[in-house]
Amino acid sequence: MPQVQEQVAVTLNELTASLVGPHDAESVLRLVTAACESLLSASAAGVLLADPRGGLSVVAASDERARFLELLQSQIDEGPCVDSVRDNAMIACPDLEEGAGRWPAFARAALDAGFRAVHAVPMRLAGGAVGGLNVFYAAVTPWQEWEQRLGQVLADLAVLGLSQDDDPARTHRLAGQTLTALNDRVLLAHAIGMVAGALDTSTDEARSLIFGYAATQRSPVRDVARRLTGGNLEAAALQAA
Repeated sequence: MPQVQEQVAVTLNELTASLVGPHDAESVLRLVTAACESLLSASAAGVLLADPRGGLSVVAASDERARFLELLQSQIDEGPCVDSVRDNAMIACPDLEEGAGRWPAFARAALDAGFRAVHAVPMRLAGGAVGGLNVFYAAVTPWQEWEQRLGQVLADLAVLGLSQDDDPARTHRLAGQTLTALNDRVLLAHAIGMVAGALDTSTDEARSLIFGYAATQRSPVRDVARRLTGGNLEAAALQAA
């Protein structure tokens, strides 16, 4: 296995292992910011989270320079991470000297701190941005597509670490969720059989029609299956979607 791929595998294994074992938010965020440095070759990284008052709070930083810049953004409501959370989008600034017009105070402070580039990645939960991961570089650094994807993976893992329960009851909840998933599979199998019979088609085609309809309608697959088996949705409607 190439060295880079091995490093990615080892780091992600460490992160995911921390999520399924006993953990706290600080430990997970420390691993995420460290992963930004090891996997994305960042000089520093930090995390801002939306707070109940509508502002942003600093919850993690790999060094004091990043912590200061995160705090500055939260106080002046200016910077790539602020925009990333507000717009629920990735914000790229490969050269802060060129981005000075967009965030004058932040860019000046970041350049003074020794950074030349920053990329901000939204931390998403339930479709909205609940925070942002800031990745800083000492030199001009555009991100390639794989780096954008990896940055989003790390931001998503940070959200999982923050939102996941860490108490004994989660094992019982997982058992309940497993039972629900099994029931959903039985319901889906019944719906697939009904569609295949009604349309005189294969089960693979019936499955594709159900999943395609659910995606088009932006509806959970289990809801579509429930409507089919309950007689509230005709199989022919799947072909028209």
